[in-house]
Amino acid sequence: MRGERALLSTAPTRIDLAGGTLDIWPLSVLVPGAITVNLAVGLKAEVRIEALPAKGKPGSRMEIISLDRSARAVRKLPVNPSKVQGPLALLIRLAASFAPQRSFRMVCRAEAPAGAGLGGSSSLGIAAAGALNRFTGAGMSRKRLLRRVLNLETVELRVPTGNQDHLAAVHGGLAAYRHTPDGTERTAIPVPNGLGERLVLAYTGLPRNSGASNWDMFRRYIDGEGTTVSRMEAIARLAGEMTDALASGDLDQIGRLVGEEGKLRNRLAPSVATPSIKAAGRAAARAGALGIKVCGAGGGGCMVALASAGRRDAVAAALVRAGCRILEAGLGVRGLYVRDLPATRQ
Repeated sequence: MRGERALLSTAPTRIDLAGGTLDIWPLSVLVPGAITVNLAVGLKAEVRIEALPAKGKPGSRMEIISLDRSARAVRKLPVNPSKVQGPLALLIRLAASFAPQRSFRMVCRAEAPAGAGLGGSSSLGIAAAGALNRFTGAGMSRKRLLRRVLNLETVELRVPTGNQDHLAAVHGGLAAYRHTPDGTERTAIPVPNGLGERLVLAYTGLPRNSGASNWDMFRRYIDGEGTTVSRMEAIARLAGEMTDALASGDLDQIGRLVGEEGKLRNRLAPSVATPSIKAAGRAAARAGALGIKVCGAGGGGCMVALASAGRRDAVAAALVRAGCRILEAGLGVRGLYVRDLPATRQ
């Protein structure tokens, strides 16, 4: 007989080019002119969801499988959110929030390395929310989906969480996000010609805890630590300049701004730039990088570099010699996309 339909949901990760951390409330409204600029990349999160046949068994259940984490969780429905724990806790809590009425299986896969600083967990959350929204018929807008995933991540991490990862996952593309008293405003920017031939994305091989690093920066700003306040405000100004440089397609200026933002970010907290990150940055600069910075909160994960014209291969090779792995991904890819798959036979 014909089986239930299956759904496939995908969402991209992102490279933050300038203004990361400024997307965390209330920094987003406390730092004057706060802007975050990011670029969606084709290292996707993918979620497949399908109904499970009853097979005569009483009660409903959900089964969640993470292929890249080799983890599986099975829970009876309904799920009590206060008792959720374990490696797939966020996905379980997210699924429970949609109050599913029938048994289902959700299989998840993330292409970005764990702890890469590319917003992978948020991308996975958005992809899962998109699939669950369609599967349960909840009819939620993408704005509401974003808010739900962000808030449940905050519950899971127990520290303030920013919105730039979720925004990139939902919308895709290249954009400047201005954080205003009325919320975050998105300005789409065409991907400059030649950017892909100059940009290098490298994974250090060291996963990091973004919650801890961001909390350190957040606390220092809220406590009024003078150097942190001035550096955060300088990062906001650089993010505005980055927006203009991207809009004009000035690749050399983009590269220089990446480097300036990177230097400021490295000084925000001791946890941002490890000795190996500093060494990789120096190697990239010697090979022809105009600028290089950590992705996300730093402390490990990925680094992004903008090479001088004709020097991308040399910069990539220098980063490999420094112990990094080069990640190839499309730039400015589409955001959240949910589609029906052909029904399987049971």
